[in-house]
Formats: sequence, C-alpha cells, structure tokens
Amino acid sequence: MAVWARGMIDKQASIRFELRQHAFFAGIDDDGLDDLIAISQIKIFKGRQAICRQGEDAENMYVVLSGRIKICTTSQGGKETVLAFMGPGEVLGEIAVLDGGLRTASAITIEESRVLVIGRTGFISYLETHPKVALNIIGVLCGRLRKTDEFVEEMTTLQAGPRLARALLRLAEQYGKPQPEGGILVDIKLSQANLGAHAGLMRENVNRQLKVWEDDGLLGGSGGLITLFRVDALEEIADQSA
Repeated sequence: MAVWARGMIDKQASIRFELRQHAFFAGIDDDGLDDLIAISQIKIFKGRQAICRQGEDAENMYVVLSGRIKICTTSQGGKETVLAFMGPGEVLGEIAVLDGGLRTASAITIEESRVLVIGRTGFISYLETHPKVALNIIGVLCGRLRKTDEFVEEMTTLQAGPRLARALLRLAEQYGKPQPEGGILVDIKLSQANLGAHAGLMRENVNRQLKVWEDDGLLGGSGGLITLFRVDALEEIADQSA
C-alpha cells in the first residue's frame, strides 16, 4: 500500500477522483488507486503538443486530469482522421502499452492539459496484483472495438450531412451541457478542421453544412463553441442512409 505525506493528501484525493471517472478503475478501492498513483507522475503539456505519436514505441499510458486531447491517425498521404476527443478522467495510450506494439494513433492536446503518466513496466506489474482492473480494461476495449466498427461503417456508407450530424451528436453526448435558454452547448472548442477530421470531411464541407444548419435554426456558434438547438432534427439527419 502506498504511503503519502500530509502535504500530498489533497492532490492524492483529487487524482483518485479523476481515476474513478474512468471505467478502467471502477470498483477499485482507495488502496488500489493509491498503488497506481505511486508508480505515476504528473506532466503538463501545452496546447497543440504531442503526448505520443502514431508509430512510436509505447513507454507510457496516460490518464487525463485536465484539458482536451484529440486522438488521431495520419495516412501515408498526410490525411488526418480524428478518432476521438478525450477529457478529464479518460485514459489513452493503453493499447500499445498492453500489447507491447507500436502506437496505433497520435494524441495531440487541443489546449493545455495535465496528465498522469503511467510507465509500461509498472502498469503491467500493477495488473498482476490488481486483476479487477485487467477485467475492466477488457470490457472497455470491447466497447471501443464496437464503436470503431460503427465509425468505419459511417465513413464508407454515409453522405456528408449524416456523418457530420453523427459527429456532433457524439460530441454532445460526451461534452453536452443543457442551457437555461434552451439548446445543448457542446463544451469543447474545436476548429472546423478538427471537426471535419472527426467526421471524415474537408473543412470547406463542414463550414458549408454548419452554415446551412445555422440558417435553419438547428444550431448556432459563438466563441468557438457550438450549441445544438434542434437535436431531434439532427438525429433525423444522422439516421439517413446513403
């Protein structure tokens, strides 16, 4: 069991709270979380900085404590596809740490971010003494595989409108905040290029489609944030097949 100095108690409790936001660590008691924190360190990354890059060897996995991060791949031709956006409590970089292979994607900060860095060797040893975490990870990775299958299907069968609508609805589910005056604020600042990369669209197509939906009253934008006013209409668009 890890032993903590008095001055670290508040930070320890805060990190425990963030760890408990992720399904990897569901049902793990304080001692189990403290054992993980004891083999970790906190690192701060500036905005638009790479935490890890596709194709690199995997030395660490990461838990996001604050900030926003995009997970993306880049084709040989240089085309970027954004697979996901991550915020506090979420885990990234675990696949290559677990299987010892190369990174399958890059993790790039959207804004300044604090992350808990967990070394591969220490984490593998941790799993041997905390098997419930290993079982939790299996469940999470199976869920991600299902979502990846859905994402691939979207990219190959859907037109631009449904693709973008689905991307916005996913972001609203993850980052949405109901507003007193109505609508759901998607509380993550994204450039149209990043949003397009997430939906598999060019920035120009995103700009054009957002303008149409804004004129129709389905959504609005201010300060780099998007508010969805007609979720029902966007859901209808998202359900349209090719």
